Amino acid sequence: MLVVSGLAKRFGRKRVLEGVSFEGAPGELCALVGDNGSGKSTLLSILAGQLEADAGDATLDGTSILGRSAPRSRIGFVPEAANPPGRMTGGQLLALVAALKAAPVPDEAAIAALGLDAILDQPIASLSLGQRRRLCLRAALVGEPALLLLDEPSNGLDIDGVAVLSKTLEDAATAGTIVVLATHDRELVARLGARILELERGSIRDQAASTG
Repeated sequence: MLVVSGLAKRFGRKRVLEGVSFEGAPGELCALVGDNGSGKSTLLSILAGQLEADAGDATLDGTSILGRSAPRSRIGFVPEAANPPGRMTGGQLLALVAALKAAPVPDEAAIAALGLDAILDQPIASLSLGQRRRLCLRAALVGEPALLLLDEPSNGLDIDGVAVLSKTLEDAATAGTIVVLATHDRELVARLGARILELERGSIRDQAASTG
């Protein structure tokens, strides 16, 4: 269970998040929606340990995921501007993430499911935006994380890529992963039937699942 309680964040005088609270159950797909600047990326970055909150807490199965002692190996994160080292190959990236998480390298079936089998030996700099996005998603899924955080995951994907993304997220949720994605893509939200968490003026308004 993910429990977010009273998260707050300011940048100088600007209040970005103020008392953000919500819960996510195992296997639940949650979509953060809201205008540009509403705090979606900031919230994901805090949950992923990339930013420090000014106040509040977030726990995963009762353990705080904020601070240096957070269980990072249980969390997968793909920021909007995910940019792995260009000279590294896709296979090297997956092997590195697996080593850092003390987890198995994805097998051939898992790699092929995201259409990555033909590009693993290529430098990341030579890949298209969509290919890099799918590679970073596969890396985030290493170790079957309990919490998967994605910022604008459909950016750079064509129609087939969005279909693969949707299937991958649905499979992750079926396996018990809590998926939280920030997106402007309402069609993706409807396709996933995700529960909508609308960020407005730094706070969350919880809505029912989308039924597009």
